[in-house]
Amino acid sequence: MAHATLTPTSTARYVGVADWWGFHVWIEEEDGARRALPYHGEARLASFAWGRNGLAARELARALIEDATGSPALAERHCRELTHSVIAELPVLGFELTRQDVLGWLESEPAAA
Repeated sequence: MAHATLTPTSTARYVGVADWWGFHVWIEEEDGARRALPYHGEARLASFAWGRNGLAARELARALIEDATGSPALAERHCRELTHSVIAELPVLGFELTRQDVLGWLESEPAAA
């Protein structure tokens, strides 16, 4: 699947941290800038989740895909599959993924072809 949306515009790391105050996901850009991963879902959630399935994990998948591609449509189409194959398998205490990891998964996803 060769779309312009699947070409990373910059190198970024998604860093998930589980601590006393909850689950937090940061985007760390190559220039050193750090910001929270924005939530785009419709359900009111206190935070994202990983290391399991469920709504909060699916919303993390949706947010990662939308941030990596800039496409809400791709995020909606593939968030469930990413949840089951990647997000649910992440370590509960924290994770690191790159933008390229997310794009690579999308390119290898059979439904994407």
